Amino acid sequence: MGSEQAVIEFPDLKVPIVRGPSRETYLALQPPEAIPYVVAPADVPVEDVARFVHERLDTLKELRADMLKHFSKTNSLKCHFRTGDVTHLIGRPFMLRVNPLSTSARRTRKPTRGLANLNARLYNDLSLIDLFVSQVGNYEQGKAAYLSYAQTVFTQNIKSLLEQCMQRVFPEIVFSPTVKARPMRDCWVKIDDTHGVVWFSENLIPYPPHAVVYAYLVEAIKKFAPDASEEKQHELLMKGVPDWEHIRALLADPNNKYAL
Repeated sequence: MGSEQAVIEFPDLKVPIVRGPSRETYLALQPPEAIPYVVAPADVPVEDVARFVHERLDTLKELRADMLKHFSKTNSLKCHFRTGDVTHLIGRPFMLRVNPLSTSARRTRKPTRGLANLNARLYNDLSLIDLFVSQVGNYEQGKAAYLSYAQTVFTQNIKSLLEQCMQRVFPEIVFSPTVKARPMRDCWVKIDDTHGVVWFSENLIPYPPHAVVYAYLVEAIKKFAPDASEEKQHELLMKGVPDWEHIRALLADPNNKYAL
């Protein structure tokens, strides 16, 4: 996640500053204790980060209360798409707030990044996603509302990363297919040459970008270097995803935080 370099202190709350590779500043909550932290680029002064947090302090406290209430009733970190749950979108954690559809028109804050639709709205600065469903507490409706938003974000962001990977590993091949996501139980990725589509499992949507790239590269090697020895396969994986062994272990773990 990065390294903590300072702590912003308020009368009843401490918010560590996490410096990492992010190019933007945002707040987030660590479940189940709803521990707040703020992620900021290394070159943003502490006083600017403190101002950012202070401007959102009341909302942050409201979200903490929602999360603490949720986890007072469960010890499970598995996302059930209820208010206070945490899910991930391309590696980043987001708290969920689930509302009846009738409240969607009353949410007046505009998302600071990404798209909004009838079923979901994202607040990038707060690491928050509002879901709007006809039956609050219904798992399938909550999941569908989330995926209606997350699929679009995923497919829009992942294609450029795949292009960069292919330039490193197979520079002679032009990566041009459409990227889509759908439910898939038997594999992570399918390359459909007939229709010019690379299909990703919806289960990959929560994972960090390099995990998604690794899952694609495994299938790309089978297709573009079918006779490669095991040693050559590892060499190609290293070119595309240097920490591929760690990623392979992560994807194989059914209890990792992204799988939950």
